[in-house]
Amino acid sequence: MNSLDSPMKAPFGVVDMGSNGVRFGIVTSLARHLPVAYEERAPISLLEALGDDLCIPEDTIDQIITTFLRFKTICRNEGVEPTNVKVIATEATRIASNSKEFLRRIYEATGWTVIKLSKEEEAIISSMGIVGSFYNVNGLTMDLGGGSVELSYVTSSNLMGSFEEEEERRPRKKLRSGDKLKTSSHPVSLPYGAAILRKRLMNCSTKKQKRMLFDEIVEQMKVAKKTTDIPGHLSSDEGYTMYMSGGGFRAIGYLSMANRDMSKLDGQSEQTKKLLYPIPIISGYSMTGDELARLAHEYKDEDPEEMVNKLSVFRISKRRARMIPAICFLVSAIIKTIKIKEIYFSEGGARQGISYYMLPTSEQMKDPLIEGVKAYANPQQHALSSKEYDIILRVLKDAIPPLYLSSDHPLQLHRLIPAAVHLANLTTHYPKETRAFVAFHLPLAGGPLANLPGLLHSERAILALILAYRQGGEVPDPAFNAIENMIGDHGVSVCKYIGRLMEILFLISPRLPGTGLLESGLRFRLVPNSRVTSSRSPSPIPGVESPYHHHNLHIIIPFKPSPMLEAPAVISVLERMDKKIQHKKFEMDDEAVGAGAFKLFSVSIIRE
Repeated sequence: MNSLDSPMKAPFGVVDMGSNGVRFGIVTSLARHLPVAYEERAPISLLEALGDDLCIPEDTIDQIITTFLRFKTICRNEGVEPTNVKVIATEATRIASNSKEFLRRIYEATGWTVIKLSKEEEAIISSMGIVGSFYNVNGLTMDLGGGSVELSYVTSSNLMGSFEEEEERRPRKKLRSGDKLKTSSHPVSLPYGAAILRKRLMNCSTKKQKRMLFDEIVEQMKVAKKTTDIPGHLSSDEGYTMYMSGGGFRAIGYLSMANRDMSKLDGQSEQTKKLLYPIPIISGYSMTGDELARLAHEYKDEDPEEMVNKLSVFRISKRRARMIPAICFLVSAIIKTIKIKEIYFSEGGARQGISYYMLPTSEQMKDPLIEGVKAYANPQQHALSSKEYDIILRVLKDAIPPLYLSSDHPLQLHRLIPAAVHLANLTTHYPKETRAFVAFHLPLAGGPLANLPGLLHSERAILALILAYRQGGEVPDPAFNAIENMIGDHGVSVCKYIGRLMEILFLISPRLPGTGLLESGLRFRLVPNSRVTSSRSPSPIPGVESPYHHHNLHIIIPFKPSPMLEAPAVISVLERMDKKIQHKKFEMDDEAVGAGAFKLFSVSIIRE
């Protein structure tokens, strides 16, 4: 891929001339979190424009050139050099009979040379787009465009311990020989894109023809699976983890979101108004393989035109709605061939893939969450200095059981706590009644970190709760309950505990929280639990140890009086800590109340 290796300096532009639309973006920095100044999509489907002779019509060429000239003007307005733009093309341009003439016309009008990716290059770039959107990727990758669907895998040796060791043990993420993150040497691109498959299904006049097409896809998918040479360790008894990208697959994700009724998780009656899924961001959204199978079965035989009236779903256009049956038809064939345990949806496409490809290896090694949070927080007036941050994080760690800082714990606090500390002080200057509300929404869809890569939805929810409880936890928003329901009672208890600890740390000396904390003499000490038989919560999975245990914390206040600790505004918060981190009675169901709710943390004040 020599044409992709030409050096670029930020800011730079990326144009993805796909089969189903043209995407454009301006990347402001070659940084791990892939910051973008502007993005736009032009609704031009080259694939649908192709006639039987596979020729791109003159009017479509004119639309593309006009769109590119618009992009070029936007680049100039953003300070992007005319030569600092990468333009790639995929399936529709590959198969067009007048492809050479088409690309020549673009060059003459814009001065941009279009890189026509091979099928293998497209599959690799698609995989990189997914890698760039997540912190850790281990599984199969599939990208669905208008003209093709790509299959590959990505696996990393990201086996880390506590967050102090993170920088030393982060894997290198270049998809090149000798690196710890690997992708298939033989990724496969199949001609079953959403637009092409819809056309082929329309030409099936009988059930027999439709069945023959289904069997064809299944057989080709079997060959693709074998060719891709998937490592055995990526599979389990439950199946593979799958990362899906591309507009067609993302439509399935949005459809799944729309079908989730959060009010049922809240124990509300069926008469209650449906509570929408609280994080309408596709990247990081997940569903199980069984949920995907049910969704595909429900829609694969629907009439495309009826879907336009039947579906009124956020982020699914009428044009995309017509493709839903074809997409579900494809998914059904994939499931027939590949057992899927879980699916994660990715916003990452060619723009993210090319940007990630160009990052220095040292930058690829970094965590996109931490880099993005620092880029947002550090310029803020109330951001912590490096010294204050280090002190707060070190003292906070003394109060958190190592169990919860393990890299394999489901709460992923080894990453989320450092991010939370960076963000913890940014809403303190707001009116008191809005501090928790604004902090809660920072990583969610309405917040400034909504486009931050490297976060699954569960991790966004955990970070939002920690930040809300750091500011007192009173959030007058129905989404707050829905977010708590996503995490579960034990997860909420841990978030509440960490958030309340942070509330104390930042309360003692608001302007110099780290230095003031050391000067006050306050310390945290975890003590062994004497109630061995009841120190563990019951595990939801038989035979698997629960990731939640009971712990005791001593908050140690020195005998020497300190106004920074003894003042009523501070000592009252310290004394109420144990009560504040427990579930209230009305938050528990009848069974939990009757059995005596399991307490994850007990807090005592000790003077010494």
